[in-house]
Amino acid sequence: MIYDYRMYTLKPGATSDYRTGVKEIGLPIRQRHGVTLAGWYWSEVGALNQVVHIWGYDDIKHMEEAKHAFHTDPEWTGKYVPRAQPLVESQKTWTMNSSDFCPIYPAIGDVPADGTPEFMKKNNMVFDFRVYTFKPGGIPAYMAAAGEVALPIRARHGIKLAGWYYGDVGDLNTVTHIWAYEDLKHFKEGKDAVNADPEWAGSYLPRVRGLLVAQNTYLMNTSEFGPVPE
Repeated sequence: MIYDYRMYTLKPGATSDYRTGVKEIGLPIRQRHGVTLAGWYWSEVGALNQVVHIWGYDDIKHMEEAKHAFHTDPEWTGKYVPRAQPLVESQKTWTMNSSDFCPIYPAIGDVPADGTPEFMKKNNMVFDFRVYTFKPGGIPAYMAAAGEVALPIRARHGIKLAGWYYGDVGDLNTVTHIWAYEDLKHFKEGKDAVNADPEWAGSYLPRVRGLLVAQNTYLMNTSEFGPVPE
């Protein structure tokens, strides 16, 4: 699969209205044209009014055909665009690939009803977005170390991988990996446990330390319709 990774800056206070428009109109339109939602996140810490949505396609051909299909869908132009466009300040998009250990979500996932335990669980979750820049040619070695060492270490401390993407068009030599935590308490405890794990310092860090150029991280929340790892 390939992924259309989109980051939007919304007008202050517009996140709730934008999220509702996506849930009621934008998401169903994309889904009926074969587009898979791979992630939908909004910011609450750091830069506010940010939304990240990640859309999965079978390949470039499918991306081109599906985008044409939903952009010309009467509901898209007649209902969704008039509702969503006035709420958006700026847009960025990247075409990205994923690793073989990145989760693949169902084309149409379950959306829990408000107030249910499943809804509250999603509402409490936090997602650690980590954007790393590598020296040219460094991504394959990093991907191998992440899959063989880092992923199992994080998993045994209850941290789940929500997404793992690397640039194919646009910013090259970048990886965005997204880690799911049950809540802010788990975020702190899980990170402390990973950093104290002997395998982290002894096996993982020596493999990746010389590959990195820069690191950025930020926390985000998901929506009730956003997919999360099992």
